[in-house]
Amino acid sequence: MNRNNIMNDPQIKNFIENYNVSDTFIKSFSSLLDQNTCADLDISNKNISIEIEKLDFELLDGDAIAFKSQIDQDGNKIGYYRLVFALNGALIDDFFVIY
Repeated sequence: MNRNNIMNDPQIKNFIENYNVSDTFIKSFSSLLDQNTCADLDISNKNISIEIEKLDFELLDGDAIAFKSQIDQDGNKIGYYRLVFALNGALIDDFFVIY
């Protein structure tokens, strides 16, 4: 993801802390796994994880921000999970992408 200079790193860190982005990632990802089958998700098994300590971010059209985490399975990066938030912290959408 490209980083946009409109928000600096301290502002991004504040956004992550103020709006509990890490907790939202965990809850949303867990819910996605619980509510879908492996076939639905195009994965061989549900032994997959995301790394919320290393989130990429991208500002979208100046009114939303997206955070992305790689999806790992057995030590291999198999895709990414992306959450899009409004600048007021409201979750807009999520994307589960398998390569």
